[in-house]
Amino acid sequence: MIEVEAQISIKRDGVAFLNPVKTALLKEIVQSGSLSAAAKKLNVSYQHAWTMINEMNRTAPEPLVVKQRGGANGGGAEISEYGKRIMKEYQLINETVSKMVGQINVEINL
Repeated sequence: MIEVEAQISIKRDGVAFLNPVKTALLKEIVQSGSLSAAAKKLNVSYQHAWTMINEMNRTAPEPLVVKQRGGANGGGAEISEYGKRIMKEYQLINETVSKMVGQINVEINL
């Protein structure tokens, strides 16, 4: 059986600011409210997670994540309103492409 697969990357000026790994990180931040917890859940280093967040925030038209460094009550991470909107748009694009790829896979295997 022949199978087509597709992964979505959204780029700005040639640099990807959203892809499956980065959106997984954003989803985990939503769940936990913590960059550290999100990094642990995804088995990536805290530093790598910070690097991805900084890259997304620098490349996107607006920041996707608002970060707070640790303090008396600890730090945290929160998805901005823009980040929430772009996550929904990414999900819609991904669902649309997945349906198209599914149809292609049916047709090439007839």
